[in-house]
Amino acid sequence: MRVLYLGLAALLAVSACAKNDKTADTAAQLAPSPVDLARSAALTANAVAANPAAADSILKAAGHTQESFQRQMYEIAADSEMSAAYASAKNP
Repeated sequence: MRVLYLGLAALLAVSACAKNDKTADTAAQLAPSPVDLARSAALTANAVAANPAAADSILKAAGHTQESFQRQMYEIAADSEMSAAYASAKNP
């Protein structure tokens, strides 16, 4: 009887771990790529450049504060692939 309970407990533990792994894989698939983040940042920067008076509302709509957008700009500048994507999407 104890063997049955131990086997059942082990089976539950394994199935719980497998379920968590699938959740992590799904979250990774839904996360935007670094290139997509850089392009999104360029579009946000373009919108701010076109209407500087509305910068705060544009940043808020994009899910940023001034500080978080600045941090993202530093992250983009530190990565050559992200920098290239940003430059290609940024208006001159």
